[in-house]
Amino acid sequence: MTIVRIILGAFFLAAALSANAQEEKLHVINLMVDVDTPASPNYDEIRAAEVNLYDIYTEIRKRNESATIFLTQDVTSSRIRLLLAQIGVLSGFEFAISGNHSDDKLSTMPITDQEALLMRSIEIAKASKICGINEIELRGFMPPSFDQNEDTYEAVDNLRIEYNAGFQAGLIYAPGHENDVWPYRVDGYNFFAVPVSTHEVSGKKMPLYDREMKENGISASEWYGILASKFDQSSARDEPTVILLSTSISGEGEYLDALAKFLDYAASKNATTVNSMDLVRKSKTGSFIATETEAAECPTCGQDEGIDLSITLVEAGNSTNRSNSSGQVADA
Repeated sequence: MTIVRIILGAFFLAAALSANAQEEKLHVINLMVDVDTPASPNYDEIRAAEVNLYDIYTEIRKRNESATIFLTQDVTSSRIRLLLAQIGVLSGFEFAISGNHSDDKLSTMPITDQEALLMRSIEIAKASKICGINEIELRGFMPPSFDQNEDTYEAVDNLRIEYNAGFQAGLIYAPGHENDVWPYRVDGYNFFAVPVSTHEVSGKKMPLYDREMKENGISASEWYGILASKFDQSSARDEPTVILLSTSISGEGEYLDALAKFLDYAASKNATTVNSMDLVRKSKTGSFIATETEAAECPTCGQDEGIDLSITLVEAGNSTNRSNSSGQVADA
Protein backbone atom coordinates (compact mmCIF):
# COMPACT_ATOMS: atom_id res chain seq x y z
CA MET A 1 0.00 0.00 0.00
CA THR A 2 1.39 3.38 -0.94
CA ILE A 3 2.14 6.12 1.55
CA VAL A 4 -0.56 8.26 -0.03
CA ARG A 5 -3.16 5.54 0.48
CA ILE A 6 -2.12 5.13 4.12
CA ILE A 7 -2.45 8.88 4.70
CA LEU A 8 -5.82 9.08 2.99
CA GLY A 9 -7.03 5.95 4.76
CA ALA A 10 -6.18 7.44 8.14
CA PHE A 11 -7.87 10.69 7.15
CA PHE A 12 -11.12 9.00 6.11
CA LEU A 13 -11.11 6.83 9.25
CA ALA A 14 -10.78 9.94 11.39
CA ALA A 15 -13.59 11.58 9.42
CA ALA A 16 -15.84 8.57 9.98
CA LEU A 17 -15.13 8.55 13.71
CA SER A 18 -15.80 12.28 13.86
CA ALA A 19 -19.08 11.82 11.99
CA ASN A 20 -20.17 9.12 14.44
CA ALA A 21 -19.44 11.48 17.30
CA GLN A 22 -21.52 14.15 15.59
CA GLU A 23 -24.52 11.82 15.57
CA GLU A 24 -24.42 11.80 19.38
CA LYS A 25 -24.22 15.60 19.65
CA LEU A 26 -26.97 18.05 18.85
CA HIS A 27 -24.93 21.19 19.57
CA VAL A 28 -24.15 21.75 15.90
CA ILE A 29 -22.28 24.70 14.38
CA ASN A 30 -21.78 25.37 10.68
CA LEU A 31 -19.04 27.89 9.98
CA MET A 32 -19.14 29.51 6.54
CA VAL A 33 -16.07 31.49 5.48
CA ASP A 34 -16.39 34.11 2.74
CA VAL A 35 -12.97 34.95 1.28
CA ASP A 36 -13.93 38.51 0.41
CA THR A 37 -11.80 40.96 -1.55
CA PRO A 38 -12.33 44.24 -3.36
CA ALA A 39 -13.31 43.87 -7.01
CA SER A 40 -10.25 43.08 -9.16
CA PRO A 41 -7.95 43.04 -6.11
CA ASN A 42 -4.28 44.01 -6.36
CA TYR A 43 -1.41 41.97 -4.93
CA ASP A 44 -1.55 43.53 -1.45
CA GLU A 45 -5.31 42.97 -1.20
CA ILE A 46 -4.94 39.34 -2.24
CA ARG A 47 -2.08 38.89 0.20
CA ALA A 48 -4.19 40.33 3.03
CA ALA A 49 -7.08 37.98 2.21
CA GLU A 50 -4.65 35.05 2.10
CA VAL A 51 -3.18 35.81 5.52
CA ASN A 52 -6.61 36.39 7.04
CA LEU A 53 -7.94 33.12 5.60
CA TYR A 54 -4.95 31.29 7.02
CA ASP A 55 -5.55 32.81 10.47
CA ILE A 56 -9.22 31.80 10.46
CA TYR A 57 -8.30 28.34 9.19
CA THR A 58 -5.70 27.98 11.95
CA GLU A 59 -8.14 28.89 14.74
CA ILE A 60 -10.69 26.38 13.45
CA ARG A 61 -8.28 23.62 12.52
CA LYS A 62 -6.26 23.62 15.75
CA ARG A 63 -9.48 22.75 17.56
CA ASN A 64 -10.00 19.87 15.10
CA GLU A 65 -13.11 21.51 13.68
CA SER A 66 -14.24 22.19 10.12
CA ALA A 67 -15.87 24.82 7.91
CA THR A 68 -17.05 25.61 4.39
CA ILE A 69 -15.04 28.14 2.38
CA PHE A 70 -16.88 30.12 -0.32
CA LEU A 71 -14.67 31.19 -3.21
CA THR A 72 -14.94 33.91 -5.85
CA GLN A 73 -13.03 33.74 -9.12
CA ASP A 74 -10.85 36.61 -7.88
CA VAL A 75 -9.66 34.27 -5.13
CA THR A 76 -9.29 30.98 -6.98
CA SER A 77 -7.42 32.60 -9.87
CA SER A 78 -4.88 34.16 -7.47
CA ARG A 79 -1.97 32.93 -5.36
CA ILE A 80 -4.48 31.97 -2.66
CA ARG A 81 -5.09 28.82 -4.69
CA LEU A 82 -1.84 27.43 -3.25
CA LEU A 83 -3.15 27.79 0.31
CA LEU A 84 -6.48 26.30 -0.74
CA ALA A 85 -4.67 23.29 -2.19
CA GLN A 86 -3.09 22.58 1.17
CA ILE A 87 -6.33 23.08 3.06
CA GLY A 88 -8.07 20.71 0.67
CA VAL A 89 -5.54 17.94 1.31
CA LEU A 90 -4.84 18.36 5.01
CA SER A 91 -8.27 19.10 6.47
CA GLY A 92 -11.94 18.26 6.18
CA PHE A 93 -12.84 21.77 5.05
CA GLU A 94 -15.37 22.00 2.24
CA PHE A 95 -15.01 24.32 -0.75
CA ALA A 96 -18.01 25.96 -2.44
CA ILE A 97 -18.39 28.66 -5.08
CA SER A 98 -19.56 32.26 -5.09
CA GLY A 99 -19.42 34.86 -7.86
CA ASN A 100 -16.70 36.40 -9.97
CA HIS A 101 -16.12 39.31 -7.59
CA SER A 102 -17.23 39.84 -3.99
CA ASP A 103 -19.51 42.71 -5.08
CA ASP A 104 -21.29 40.89 -7.94
CA LYS A 105 -25.02 41.55 -8.29
CA LEU A 106 -26.31 38.37 -9.87
CA SER A 107 -29.91 39.59 -9.93
CA THR A 108 -28.96 42.19 -12.57
CA MET A 109 -27.68 39.52 -14.98
CA PRO A 110 -29.67 37.41 -17.44
CA ILE A 111 -29.77 33.71 -16.68
CA THR A 112 -27.31 32.90 -19.47
CA ASP A 113 -24.70 35.18 -17.91
CA GLN A 114 -25.38 33.85 -14.41
CA GLU A 115 -25.02 30.26 -15.54
CA ALA A 116 -21.82 31.01 -17.45
CA LEU A 117 -20.39 32.78 -14.40
CA LEU A 118 -21.15 29.85 -12.11
CA MET A 119 -19.72 27.36 -14.60
CA ARG A 120 -16.51 29.37 -14.75
CA SER A 121 -16.39 29.58 -10.94
CA ILE A 122 -16.63 25.80 -10.74
CA GLU A 123 -13.95 25.32 -13.38
CA ILE A 124 -11.42 27.59 -11.66
CA ALA A 125 -12.17 26.36 -8.12
CA LYS A 126 -11.59 22.75 -9.16
CA ALA A 127 -7.99 23.69 -9.95
CA SER A 128 -7.34 24.34 -6.23
CA LYS A 129 -5.86 20.88 -5.77
CA ILE A 130 -2.60 18.97 -5.68
CA CYS A 131 -2.43 16.85 -8.81
CA GLY A 132 -2.22 13.17 -8.08
CA ILE A 133 -3.33 13.63 -4.47
CA ASN A 134 -6.86 14.99 -4.35
CA GLU A 135 -9.80 16.29 -6.35
CA ILE A 136 -12.05 19.21 -5.43
CA GLU A 137 -15.74 18.39 -5.09
CA LEU A 138 -17.99 21.43 -5.30
CA ARG A 139 -21.58 20.99 -4.13
CA GLY A 140 -22.57 24.38 -2.82
CA PHE A 141 -22.98 28.03 -3.74
CA MET A 142 -23.50 31.38 -2.01
CA PRO A 143 -24.41 34.50 -4.01
CA PRO A 144 -22.26 37.54 -3.14
CA SER A 145 -24.10 39.81 -0.68
CA PHE A 146 -27.06 37.38 -0.77
CA ASP A 147 -28.10 38.95 -4.08
CA GLN A 148 -29.97 36.52 -6.34
CA ASN A 149 -33.28 35.92 -8.09
CA GLU A 150 -35.25 33.06 -9.62
CA ASP A 151 -32.88 33.00 -12.59
CA THR A 152 -30.14 32.21 -10.08
CA TYR A 153 -32.25 29.35 -8.73
CA GLU A 154 -32.62 27.97 -12.25
CA ALA A 155 -28.90 28.31 -12.98
CA VAL A 156 -28.06 26.51 -9.72
CA ASP A 157 -30.42 23.69 -10.67
CA ASN A 158 -29.13 23.48 -14.24
CA LEU A 159 -25.59 23.01 -12.92
CA ARG A 160 -26.77 20.40 -10.39
CA ILE A 161 -25.45 22.39 -7.44
CA GLU A 162 -26.86 20.72 -4.35
CA TYR A 163 -27.31 23.69 -2.03
CA ASN A 164 -27.61 27.48 -2.05
CA ALA A 165 -26.51 29.36 1.07
CA GLY A 166 -27.99 32.70 0.03
CA PHE A 167 -30.70 32.65 2.70
CA GLN A 168 -31.17 33.98 6.23
CA ALA A 169 -33.59 32.43 8.72
CA GLY A 170 -36.69 34.62 8.97
CA LEU A 171 -35.19 37.34 6.75
CA ILE A 172 -34.37 35.87 3.33
CA TYR A 173 -36.32 32.69 2.69
CA ALA A 174 -38.27 30.75 0.10
CA PRO A 175 -42.09 31.02 0.32
CA GLY A 176 -43.45 28.94 3.17
CA HIS A 177 -40.08 28.58 4.91
CA GLU A 178 -39.93 31.72 7.04
CA ASN A 179 -39.40 29.75 10.25
CA ASP A 180 -37.00 27.12 8.90
CA VAL A 181 -33.53 27.05 10.45
CA TRP A 182 -32.36 23.73 9.00
CA PRO A 183 -31.66 23.32 5.27
CA TYR A 184 -34.80 22.76 3.20
CA ARG A 185 -35.56 21.91 -0.41
CA VAL A 186 -36.82 24.97 -2.30
CA ASP A 187 -40.21 24.22 -3.83
CA GLY A 188 -40.01 23.69 -7.58
CA TYR A 189 -36.25 23.14 -7.56
CA ASN A 190 -33.83 20.36 -6.68
CA PHE A 191 -31.37 22.33 -4.54
CA PHE A 192 -31.54 22.87 -0.78
CA ALA A 193 -31.53 26.31 0.84
CA VAL A 194 -29.08 26.65 3.75
CA PRO A 195 -30.18 29.58 5.93
CA VAL A 196 -27.64 31.57 7.94
CA SER A 197 -28.86 31.82 11.53
CA THR A 198 -30.39 35.06 12.81
CA HIS A 199 -30.65 36.58 16.28
CA GLU A 200 -32.41 39.49 17.94
CA VAL A 201 -29.96 42.37 18.46
CA SER A 202 -31.40 45.49 20.12
CA GLY A 203 -34.87 44.45 19.00
CA LYS A 204 -33.81 43.82 15.39
CA LYS A 205 -33.40 40.41 13.78
CA MET A 206 -29.93 40.20 12.25
CA PRO A 207 -28.00 37.42 10.50
CA LEU A 208 -24.99 35.89 12.23
CA TYR A 209 -22.76 37.63 9.70
CA ASP A 210 -19.71 39.47 11.01
CA ARG A 211 -19.68 42.08 8.24
CA GLU A 212 -23.27 43.14 8.84
CA MET A 213 -22.66 43.23 12.58
CA LYS A 214 -19.61 45.46 12.23
CA GLU A 215 -21.38 47.75 9.75
CA ASN A 216 -24.11 48.19 12.36
CA GLY A 217 -21.62 49.25 15.03
CA ILE A 218 -21.39 45.94 16.88
CA SER A 219 -18.05 45.61 18.66
CA ALA A 220 -16.04 42.39 18.70
CA SER A 221 -16.92 41.73 22.34
CA GLU A 222 -20.61 42.25 21.55
CA TRP A 223 -20.24 39.91 18.56
CA TYR A 224 -18.88 37.21 20.85
CA GLY A 225 -21.84 37.69 23.20
CA ILE A 226 -24.28 37.40 20.29
CA LEU A 227 -22.63 34.19 19.06
CA ALA A 228 -22.64 32.63 22.52
CA SER A 229 -26.25 33.64 23.17
CA LYS A 230 -27.46 32.29 19.83
CA PHE A 231 -25.51 29.07 20.32
CA ASP A 232 -27.13 28.52 23.73
CA GLN A 233 -30.57 29.23 22.27
CA SER A 234 -30.06 26.94 19.29
CA SER A 235 -28.64 24.14 21.43
CA ALA A 236 -31.66 24.24 23.71
CA ARG A 237 -33.90 23.85 20.66
CA ASP A 238 -31.77 21.20 18.91
CA GLU A 239 -31.17 23.64 16.07
CA PRO A 240 -27.94 24.39 14.21
CA THR A 241 -25.99 27.61 14.63
CA VAL A 242 -24.97 28.75 11.14
CA ILE A 243 -22.40 31.56 11.10
CA LEU A 244 -21.01 33.52 8.14
CA LEU A 245 -17.49 34.86 8.61
CA SER A 246 -15.71 37.17 6.18
CA THR A 247 -11.92 37.08 6.01
CA SER A 248 -11.73 40.89 5.98
CA ILE A 249 -13.51 41.12 9.35
CA SER A 250 -12.89 37.92 11.33
CA GLY A 251 -9.44 37.28 9.88
CA GLU A 252 -7.64 39.75 12.10
CA GLY A 253 -7.71 41.80 15.27
CA GLU A 254 -10.45 41.75 17.87
CA TYR A 255 -12.97 39.96 15.66
CA LEU A 256 -10.50 37.08 15.22
CA ASP A 257 -10.06 37.02 19.00
CA ALA A 258 -13.85 36.90 19.37
CA LEU A 259 -14.02 33.93 17.00
CA ALA A 260 -11.35 32.05 18.95
CA LYS A 261 -13.13 32.79 22.22
CA PHE A 262 -16.43 31.56 20.81
CA LEU A 263 -14.87 28.35 19.48
CA ASP A 264 -13.46 27.67 22.95
CA TYR A 265 -16.86 28.35 24.51
CA ALA A 266 -18.61 26.04 22.06
CA ALA A 267 -16.02 23.32 22.68
CA SER A 268 -16.65 23.60 26.42
CA LYS A 269 -20.30 22.80 25.67
CA ASN A 270 -19.34 19.71 23.62
CA ALA A 271 -20.37 21.35 20.36
CA THR A 272 -19.19 20.09 17.02
CA THR A 273 -18.76 21.89 13.73
CA VAL A 274 -19.90 20.51 10.39
CA ASN A 275 -19.58 21.85 6.90
CA SER A 276 -22.59 23.07 4.94
CA MET A 277 -22.97 19.88 2.91
CA ASP A 278 -23.04 17.89 6.16
CA LEU A 279 -25.91 20.07 7.32
CA VAL A 280 -27.79 19.45 4.07
CA ARG A 281 -27.15 15.73 4.37
CA LYS A 282 -28.60 15.76 7.89
CA SER A 283 -31.78 17.39 6.58
CA LYS A 284 -32.04 14.96 3.66
CA THR A 285 -31.20 11.67 5.37
CA GLY A 286 -31.25 12.30 9.11
CA SER A 287 -27.51 11.62 9.32
CA PHE A 288 -24.32 13.63 8.92
CA ILE A 289 -22.54 10.55 7.52
CA ALA A 290 -22.21 10.23 3.75
CA THR A 291 -23.56 7.07 2.16
CA GLU A 292 -21.18 4.77 0.29
CA THR A 293 -22.67 5.73 -3.06
CA GLU A 294 -22.31 9.44 -2.26
CA ALA A 295 -18.63 9.26 -1.29
CA ALA A 296 -16.53 9.74 -4.40
CA GLU A 297 -13.18 8.01 -4.71
CA CYS A 298 -10.24 10.11 -5.85
CA PRO A 299 -9.29 8.78 -9.33
CA THR A 300 -5.63 9.78 -9.02
CA CYS A 301 -4.92 8.49 -5.50
CA GLY A 302 -1.83 6.31 -5.25
CA GLN A 303 -0.21 7.43 -8.47
CA ASP A 304 2.59 9.30 -6.70
CA GLU A 305 4.37 7.42 -3.96
CA GLY A 306 6.16 9.24 -1.17
CA ILE A 307 5.08 12.69 -2.31
CA ASP A 308 5.90 15.63 -0.02
CA LEU A 309 2.65 17.09 1.30
CA SER A 310 4.19 20.36 2.50
CA ILE A 311 3.32 23.59 0.70
CA THR A 312 5.41 26.74 0.62
CA LEU A 313 4.07 30.27 0.77
CA VAL A 314 6.43 32.62 -1.02
CA GLU A 315 6.59 36.32 -0.27
CA ALA A 316 7.20 38.35 -3.43
CA GLY A 317 10.65 39.86 -3.50
CA ASN A 318 11.91 37.47 -0.83
CA SER A 319 14.23 34.68 -1.90
CA THR A 320 13.64 32.78 1.32
CA ASN A 321 10.86 30.21 1.06
CA ARG A 322 9.20 29.08 4.26
CA SER A 323 7.52 25.72 4.40
CA ASN A 324 6.09 23.40 6.99
CA SER A 325 5.59 19.69 6.39
CA SER A 326 3.61 19.10 9.59
CA GLY A 327 0.28 19.94 7.98
CA GLN A 328 0.29 23.67 8.67
CA VAL A 329 1.12 26.62 6.48
CA ALA A 330 4.33 28.36 7.39
CA ASP A 331 4.01 31.85 8.80
CA ALA A 332 4.46 34.53 6.20
